[in-house]
Amino acid sequence: MKKLFTILVGLITISATAQLATFDIATYTVPAGWTAEIKDFAASYVKTNNKTKSWCRVTIYKSIQSSGQALTDFNNEWNVLIVKNNWGTATPPQPETETEDGWTSHSAASTFTFEGKPAYSLLSTLTGYGVELSVVVLMNNTEYMKEIEQLLFSLDLKKPAQPVVENQQSQPVTQLTSQIGFTVTAAPGNHGIFTATTNFDDGWVAQPFADYVRVTKNPFTVLLHYGIEITDELRSTNQLEAVLFDRLILPRYNVSNIRKFDNGGPCYFCIHFFEADAVEKSTGNRYHLGLRIITNNGISKCIEILSPSQAAFQQEFTTPEKVEALLNYNKFAVTVNDLTGDWDSSSGAYAQMYSTTTGQYAGMNASTSADAFTFNSDGTYKSNHKGAYGMVGSMKFYDQKYNGEFSASPWEIVMTKRFDGKTSTFWAQYEAVRGGRVLHLTDKQYSGSQFHLVRKNQK
Repeated sequence: MKKLFTILVGLITISATAQLATFDIATYTVPAGWTAEIKDFAASYVKTNNKTKSWCRVTIYKSIQSSGQALTDFNNEWNVLIVKNNWGTATPPQPETETEDGWTSHSAASTFTFEGKPAYSLLSTLTGYGVELSVVVLMNNTEYMKEIEQLLFSLDLKKPAQPVVENQQSQPVTQLTSQIGFTVTAAPGNHGIFTATTNFDDGWVAQPFADYVRVTKNPFTVLLHYGIEITDELRSTNQLEAVLFDRLILPRYNVSNIRKFDNGGPCYFCIHFFEADAVEKSTGNRYHLGLRIITNNGISKCIEILSPSQAAFQQEFTTPEKVEALLNYNKFAVTVNDLTGDWDSSSGAYAQMYSTTTGQYAGMNASTSADAFTFNSDGTYKSNHKGAYGMVGSMKFYDQKYNGEFSASPWEIVMTKRFDGKTSTFWAQYEAVRGGRVLHLTDKQYSGSQFHLVRKNQK
């Protein structure tokens, strides 16, 4: 792995007093005189100089599932490990890149202030074989450079082996032999979203993938599967939730001890939730697995929760409402880079009217609307809003057009020359969906004014 750390140049001979160490998939040599601090998620090595008041810390973090793209892994880790801890600039520097033996490394350095004095940080991420591992170096004096190089150049990563799964079989919830199926992959996909990682204030981190949004907070991983249309074939099974469990979960896990939430009898607003002991087929990792299924308007949204144990799950998710609230983490910031282009939406509602006196049919009330926005790279926009409402046969129509300028910040879009020539400010966010994204706009002053737009083309 010596070539992977080009940001730290020079090859140092390892001294006879250095010690060989192993953490997770990493094996490396620790120089003499460094103090080890080992935790379940990271191994740190610290050295200080009481005379010069200098210090250095090297931390090797436990490997995690890769996004599938080495640069994306680096940018995500920079935000989580460097930016959130105030150890470097908000925008990651252009990293140096090396590839060797199936591993790709990205490394970059930055500066920060510690106790009023300058300090230095280095992040290196190594991606390969479906996982990524990060190393962070912090120091306030370059006197430790040679020893850091010695440790990093000795680093060797074990290629994850295909797990040998015990004699444990996937147990289907239903015995249906229908060929209804869903392919779930861990393929990355930012869906055209420029800022494809959201770091929430409560510690959760969200990233979009091809088939779901992955939301993580140590030690939990949650997959917010994109909506599944309830077809006639699915509906005809009369075991919709059980079929969804089998088709989403069994291809990827060996499960046992399956439990279903007891609603206590017939119910209208039923809670559909499964728990099971699970072994992931691709890694051999063991989990307490939960699957919450929420179906509305012909679409099922499935929340898959991976916990280290049932006790950990019950401590974190104390009510069914806390599980359902995880859907709110499918939320990503808006930038000018991914906003430019044409967006539109359409909707309609119809109601049959009957006389409360005679019971006779009194006609149909209808409302339809279509909204279209074009955001240009020069900071201008135009929008068109048209529709009709009222009783069929005497409906009222409207057609409004606006042209002005706009500006975008991560969670906000400001547009000039809206109604009566006024400036409007909107809450703005993306929701990742299969193959794309939805742009949600809510007027800050008039919250009833909302737009839910999909992209027509790329400019």
